Amino acid sequence: MIANHYLISGILSLLLYLIYYKIKDSKKIKTLLFCLLTLNFFSFNTYLLATDSFNFKTHLPLHLCYISELGILLSIIMKNKSYYSLFLLNSLGGGVTGFLNSNLGSDALLIEHIHLYISHFNLLLFSLILYIDRFYVSKNDLIKSIIMNALIFIAITIVNDIIGSNYWFTKSRPPGVNLTTILPEWPFYLFTLISIGLLSYYLTFRLFLKNRDL
Repeated sequence: MIANHYLISGILSLLLYLIYYKIKDSKKIKTLLFCLLTLNFFSFNTYLLATDSFNFKTHLPLHLCYISELGILLSIIMKNKSYYSLFLLNSLGGGVTGFLNSNLGSDALLIEHIHLYISHFNLLLFSLILYIDRFYVSKNDLIKSIIMNALIFIAITIVNDIIGSNYWFTKSRPPGVNLTTILPEWPFYLFTLISIGLLSYYLTFRLFLKNRDL
């Protein structure tokens, strides 16, 4: 299972590499991203609803990566770049994490696996577009994004308590083969994931801050 995950992630990473070096036109790549985002959300939710497989405890777009993906889609539709810094800080680290880890168990549906790969590919594609466009993240953007994610985290924790879900994995480790299998039990694995997220934020901030001087 883990070998297949890395094989698919490797193929998608190669595809990102080819898109960057062969196209290099952010407008064309953005059109591709919009199509993939629309297809991903429509096909995933339509299939689950049509087969009566939709589960509010697992299929709502409330994990951080899926919130970011939905936010990117809405931003493109509304032509609003106000939250691009937040989405970027979530996307680069989130996309890489999704390619390196799987949070789906052996009983997951095929459509869930497809959704996972396309979603994280979309996040990295969005990061690539902003890199090509020389988008930069300021220190103020970094601080505001951390605060916004902290507020969303609190809201998600409340939702989990109300409906018995495990979004953001606040109650238990994610299934599948991932980093948490080697981490201590709750809540220590959660603290580790938060620390990794903050490190990812900082590294993304440093990478895109350089674009300010180009």
